[in-house]
Amino acid sequence: MIRTTGMGTAVFGLLLSAAPYDASYAQTGRSIALVLDASGSMNAKLPDGATRIDAAKSAVADLVGRLPADTRLALRAYGHQSPTQHKNCQDTALLVGFDAVANNKSAVLAASRSIRAQGYTPITYALKLAAEDLGKENAATRVVVLVSDGKETCAGDPCATAKALADADAKLVVHTVGLGVDAAARFQLKCIASVARGLYTDAGSGGELMSALGRAAQAEAVQPKKEVVVAKTLGKIRIEGATAYTHDVIDAAAGQKITAISAVWPEREVPPGIYTVKFDNGKWQGVEVKPGETVVLKPGLLEIRGADLWGHKLLDPETSETIGQFVAHKTRIPLLPTRFLVTFSKAVWPELVEIREGATTKLNPGVLKVSSTKPFKATVNGDDGREIAEVSSAISRIALPPGRYTLEAAGQKFSVELKEGQDVEMKIP
Repeated sequence: MIRTTGMGTAVFGLLLSAAPYDASYAQTGRSIALVLDASGSMNAKLPDGATRIDAAKSAVADLVGRLPADTRLALRAYGHQSPTQHKNCQDTALLVGFDAVANNKSAVLAASRSIRAQGYTPITYALKLAAEDLGKENAATRVVVLVSDGKETCAGDPCATAKALADADAKLVVHTVGLGVDAAARFQLKCIASVARGLYTDAGSGGELMSALGRAAQAEAVQPKKEVVVAKTLGKIRIEGATAYTHDVIDAAAGQKITAISAVWPEREVPPGIYTVKFDNGKWQGVEVKPGETVVLKPGLLEIRGADLWGHKLLDPETSETIGQFVAHKTRIPLLPTRFLVTFSKAVWPELVEIREGATTKLNPGVLKVSSTKPFKATVNGDDGREIAEVSSAISRIALPPGRYTLEAAGQKFSVELKEGQDVEMKIP
């Protein structure tokens, strides 16, 4: 777990548990901007078999059926207009503008049903526009309810943005819901809610998402605990199990490096604020440091058998962009706890690789060794006929995911099946 020393986390947990799901939704006098994730990863299935986007659509229908008729509601989506290959970091739109639910219920339902999940996750940009939409509302409370199944995939820090927005508008509240998220996304979404007087809720199923939206729609703003803080009191960031690798610590608001953490200095003092800590597979965003408190980050470790044979790319599962590199001299590296794809030359490990906090994940590929009595050059093709890699007299060994392959050399084809952890040697003429 990622934790802060002091009472902040405990108080947050008590507030969350104290917000029961009330089907009557008694509050009025509020405007709610519902912001839905429609990025490509929302097509993944939940344990109950429904896709995440279908679960979100059902939760919207449940929500509008329960809200008081005079609640003003708007619907915004992001990631729904452009496929991932367009890399559109401004892919968000206000689908239904603010009006009393009695008037726009049908429009919200129709718009939500038409959403197609396909693009990036521009949380920062969508959050900024949702706050601008709300700023025009004359309401006692202005609420953003943000649903996401992942972390930011574009530029910007959504937690730093949420803090700036909340500081500028005392009536703004941002509640966040993580739908089947990994540890890094949960950390980011929790930070957004924490700095914007909101609550964070985990949802692992369609039913839990419905309940989460219900709690967020009725929850009051979380009032920060009043504490006497000595001026210039610093906080700390510590990486548990820090190794020789160096992790830059970036001030999220200024975008400037202020220090670095490694095994030599596993803990650093920093001014209160929001930070980003760099890892080989991405940025650990939303690190909120409070005066006199210590934030502890627990990276996971990835170990790949045969990593000395080839370098491996770490790919974002939603965008397919390279987010890190596992090079030949590194066989065990600390990583941001998230999910990603791992390449073996042009082959991809068959399942998403999840790095868990404080744990070691091991990949055990097969190793193919090719030998000949004379100089050679051969291609390795996947089961679909696509070229995966090349071997030769100079580089004759390669690590590959388990599967069936075809070796082509000197006009001849040789079939081979690799299993996890298996070494296979092939001799060709």
